[in-house]
Amino acid sequence: MAGQITAKVFRYDPDTDRAPYFKEYKVRADEEMSVLVLLDRIQKEIDPTLSFRAYCCGLQMCRSCLMKINGRKRFACVTLVSPGEEMVIEPVSYPDRHVRDLVVETDDEGAGK
Repeated sequence: MAGQITAKVFRYDPDTDRAPYFKEYKVRADEEMSVLVLLDRIQKEIDPTLSFRAYCCGLQMCRSCLMKINGRKRFACVTLVSPGEEMVIEPVSYPDRHVRDLVVETDDEGAGK
């Protein structure tokens, strides 16, 4: 029997939205998965407008998947979530360096600006 994971995800596109908001997604889940895989499933199966950095090294070195997960800075590539869980996912910084949804400028991108 399949379970589900409920994710409340920070959404804000400064080009189209008046203010930030959270959108709730219920994702079918049969087993534990990383938050990054969860976000990928949301984007591919439910809401293709969701923006986040899908690339990650899987070693917590590139910092591209660093986010606030349940209020704590965590790497989405190694943070696991199980069926039945609820979570809140936010950009690691807002409004500082915010680009769109869960995407923020990294230190490398800000260099030279």
